[in-house]
Amino acid sequence: MNNKLRKVANKKQVTFTFVDASNIIYGTRNEGWKVDFKRLFKYLKERYNSKKVYYFAGFDEKNIKQKKFYAVLKKFGFDLILKPVKIYKQPDGTSVRKANCDVDLTFYAMRDKDDFDRGIFLTGDGDFVILFDYLIKQSKKVVVIANARRTAREIKQLKGIEFNDLFVLKKAIGRNKKER
Repeated sequence: MNNKLRKVANKKQVTFTFVDASNIIYGTRNEGWKVDFKRLFKYLKERYNSKKVYYFAGFDEKNIKQKKFYAVLKKFGFDLILKPVKIYKQPDGTSVRKANCDVDLTFYAMRDKDDFDRGIFLTGDGDFVILFDYLIKQSKKVVVIANARRTAREIKQLKGIEFNDLFVLKKAIGRNKKER
């Protein structure tokens, strides 16, 4: 299909995007690169004609740098769904910071399911298999974009899903070295 026809086909489908921030941030960091979120937003709008781009992440009220980052994401056009970060003590005495946004992402996808034909999910978290399977059974197109090495096998094996390795998009959405 040529680019002109692809754009027409994409415009007929209403697309919403759901970004699992920690999954994507750590999924690229472990591969030695970082996402340029302005370029990611532009890519999702241009490639998929995404009507909404939700960004699910933890929020630390005391973190000034993070507040500024989220303000920039909002300017780009992301719909921020932020959850307070909680600190959990491990048995060995170390602390783990978590926001556990999976339920929030699932809630928004289920809440909005009648408003989109195609869902783009930037996550490789196996917890979402039940959501993806349900959406596919509801005749929704499900596209998963994630680090192939860190994506749950169950996601990649799910019938009816389109899986795209995030690494393939490095040139399109990666930060330039001078920006780091």
